[in-house]
Amino acid sequence: MTNSPLRKKIGYTMLMLLVLVVAFDQFLRYCQTRLEPYNGDPPLKNTMKLLGLAFHNYQERHGSLPDDIRDTSTDLNLLSWRVRLAEEWNQRLPGYQNSEPWVAPGNRALTGFLPDLYEHASNGLPVTLSDQRVAGLTSALGVKNPSGNWNGTDPDSEPVLYINSKPFLCVGVAAAERVPWTRPVDYSISEVIDKLEQDQASTSPTILFALFADGYVIPPPFTWKLSAPE
Repeated sequence: MTNSPLRKKIGYTMLMLLVLVVAFDQFLRYCQTRLEPYNGDPPLKNTMKLLGLAFHNYQERHGSLPDDIRDTSTDLNLLSWRVRLAEEWNQRLPGYQNSEPWVAPGNRALTGFLPDLYEHASNGLPVTLSDQRVAGLTSALGVKNPSGNWNGTDPDSEPVLYINSKPFLCVGVAAAERVPWTRPVDYSISEVIDKLEQDQASTSPTILFALFADGYVIPPPFTWKLSAPE
């Protein structure tokens, strides 16, 4: 009776169910450990991809990439292109004055409101974003040629910096290089080259990701080349 085929079958089924329960529990634990480093926030690579999509949509609508908001009388940059892009991405922004600089009292308050487009964990390492949100810091920095235009947008008259044989628009940088998202500051081509050269000899690179015009995002190692217009 104790060795009946039915009892053996029931025992085997129960054993298999136990194995599946244990395996599923281990799978959930694995998923939890993979998600914990991001603290519920998307990693930088994902938001860089989202940024590429936002660039593409903006260019389709306006025929160009977003510029900084400028004072036309002095030609000074007042607010970053990131403000234009967030607004285009239907981010609800508190009221701001596009005729005043980012450090003006009203616009300074805007800096503390970090849109989803610029929120991210850094390089897959455990981070807390509370300080990032309070200061309104972002790792997304544009790459500009000497005249202030985007890298690679005017190859006939401007030098172009290539990473892995392709012109790129934007980089994702390490936490120490983050900037207030409304501040009109980016990297020049020469600054990017300096950072890339420093990163070669460092175990903690400054440039973590490069965003290309086609929306493709890659991490290091990078190869780069500067080409001057003919």
